[in-house]
Amino acid sequence: MFVTLMMLLAAPQAAPDPLAQARAGKLQCIQPNKEKKTCLAIGSYTVKPDGSYESSVTVLINPAPAMTMETHSKGKVENGQVCGLILKEDYDAAKLMMGDAPMDETMAAGVRTQIGSVLGPMIGKKGCSAEKAEGEMMVSEVSLDGVAHPEMTQRFIWVGKDEGYTLGMP
Repeated sequence: MFVTLMMLLAAPQAAPDPLAQARAGKLQCIQPNKEKKTCLAIGSYTVKPDGSYESSVTVLINPAPAMTMETHSKGKVENGQVCGLILKEDYDAAKLMMGDAPMDETMAAGVRTQIGSVLGPMIGKKGCSAEKAEGEMMVSEVSLDGVAHPEMTQRFIWVGKDEGYTLGMP
């Protein structure tokens, strides 16, 4: 009995599923303001049995007038982290909106240029997010090609679709 207990304790433990809340139908509210029920970005995941996922993230890129960017990407849970390649084509295909209408081509081109200048050094790299609880908030610690980037750390919460969270300033 003692030997069996020791073997169980010594066995490697499976990492917790970082997308368990997404599997339960929740949305990721990034940089939340719980009082206002706003998020700087809202992400949803479709998780597949093999650990791969497809995500959709809508980011508030300007509060007034409201400008948003919706991107779609794919990835996989690896070693308890949410990982995916950062692809230029995902951002080139981003849906850019001004309020409830698509941005005009001139403005969209300018926004895409700005986004490209920020993301340029990250394109083609593997981004991974290690998530941990910090009080009532979750913290996402980001690495690119295995190198930690603490400046990219984000706080988020998981929210139900019916909880009334919307895009807005934190």
